Amino acid sequence: MGALGHFLEREGIPTVGISLVREHTETIRPPRALWVTFELGRPLGVPDDPAFQRRVVRGALDLVGRTDGPLIADYPEHVTEEADFTGWACPINLAPKLAPGATDTLAAEIDRLAVWYDRAVAAHGRTTVGVSGLDMPAAGQLVAAALAESLPAAQPLKQAIDDLKAYYLEAASAFPDPGSSHTRKAWLWDETILAKSLLALQPKLAASTDTQHKILGNLTMIPATERHRLG
Repeated sequence: MGALGHFLEREGIPTVGISLVREHTETIRPPRALWVTFELGRPLGVPDDPAFQRRVVRGALDLVGRTDGPLIADYPEHVTEEADFTGWACPINLAPKLAPGATDTLAAEIDRLAVWYDRAVAAHGRTTVGVSGLDMPAAGQLVAAALAESLPAAQPLKQAIDDLKAYYLEAASAFPDPGSSHTRKAWLWDETILAKSLLALQPKLAASTDTQHKILGNLTMIPATERHRLG
C-alpha cells in the first residue's frame, strides 16, 4: 500500500496509510503513514470499540494535509491487553520437538489439526488458506524439503508458509477453549513443530545468496514479535 501511495500521489491524490510494521514503512517511505503499536491484523486497535477506532482514523486523516513527507507519525495510544493463558490448552497431543532428520513429524502434526481446521471453516464459512494452491500436507512437505535439501524458489515457499501459519491459527480457533488471538499465536510459536521448523529454516534462508530468500528469512517469515527467538 505504501508503494501504491507513491503512484496515487503522482496523480494528485493525497494518501495516508496505517503502519503496523515500522521497519517495512521506513523502507518503502510512503508519502504519509501513521505508525501504530497494535497487534498485527488490528490496525484500528481495540475490537468492538468504535470510539477508539475513530480516534485512530482521525489520527491518520489529520496527516492528509501534511506536505513535508515522506513522513511517519507515531500514534500516541497503546493497547495494553495482556495474553490470558488461564484454562487454555491445546486438545491434541503435539510432539514436543522435531527429531533430527524427521520430516514426517511435521506431517503428522498437520494431519492432527485437520479436523479442527475443518470445524473452523464450517463455523466461519471462510478461510484465508489457499494462496499457495497447495494442500497442507504438500505445503508441509515443501517446508521439510527446504530444511533437508536445497531451497526452493522464495515465492512458492513463502506462500506455503503463510498458508500453514493461517491453517494452524484457524484450526486453533476451533479448539474447545480457543483462548484469544494472543494465546493462539503463543501456542503456534511456543509449542508446534511448524514453528520449530521455521526457526530452523531461518538461518538457511538468511545465508542464501538469493535476495528473495534473505527477505523471507530476515523480514517476512517470522513476525517481529517473535524475532527474539532467533537469538
